[in-house]
Amino acid sequence: MSDTRKQTVTIALIAVTAVLLCIGLVLGAMTLFGGVRTTVGPSVPTVISPTDGVFIQTVFPGSPAEAANLRPGHIIVRLNDDPVTSPEMLTLLLQNLPAGEAFTLLVRDEAGEIWQTTAVRAAAPPYLGVEIVDLPLRTPQATTTRTLVTELPTVSGVMPGSPAELADVRVGDVITAVDNQAILNGDELLDQMAQKAPGDTVTLMLRRGEETLLKTAVLAPNPDDATRGYLGIEFRP
Repeated sequence: MSDTRKQTVTIALIAVTAVLLCIGLVLGAMTLFGGVRTTVGPSVPTVISPTDGVFIQTVFPGSPAEAANLRPGHIIVRLNDDPVTSPEMLTLLLQNLPAGEAFTLLVRDEAGEIWQTTAVRAAAPPYLGVEIVDLPLRTPQATTTRTLVTELPTVSGVMPGSPAELADVRVGDVITAVDNQAILNGDELLDQMAQKAPGDTVTLMLRRGEETLLKTAVLAPNPDDATRGYLGIEFRP
């Protein structure tokens, strides 16, 4: 083989190696850093309404959600081709994915922009690393406001024998929703509970460490006013 031909072959091999190396670096970065955000163009179906999806209240540090560029205030609309209609639906869709498999999320942000990102299904449990609640939120403008999540109420006391104790509500639990209605602060929790009567069943969404729990309690008569429902907790702030 002539020197010229050898030189040509060598240059071609170097070029191919460089291309393969670049591809490997891109794939490695996607694996290491998680999702890649892609803005979705006019092909997005117009049937997506402001009430579609689930609202992200919290994103846990180091989670697949954080790696996928998800933030509090974002709304998850779809997982792959499946609509996400409730927190329970998101959990079910994650459970149906093999561990380690990458999946696509369709997301709407605070500005109303629709975009896609990728995440990887954690090994066990099917963990995305978010606290979410159903839509719609309290006001139509809620999805465009960045300061929705304020000081969530934290349980500071549980009365012995109370409905809260029977429902396994504990000191330190953070209340994030009542009956699928987002709670943004202690005043909103009081407003929600003021509408309840003895015998009403309430479902509390709680954050306990890195867990998100649902606890159901049947309210008792309030010791100070028997016409009002009584849960039996103290909270701050």
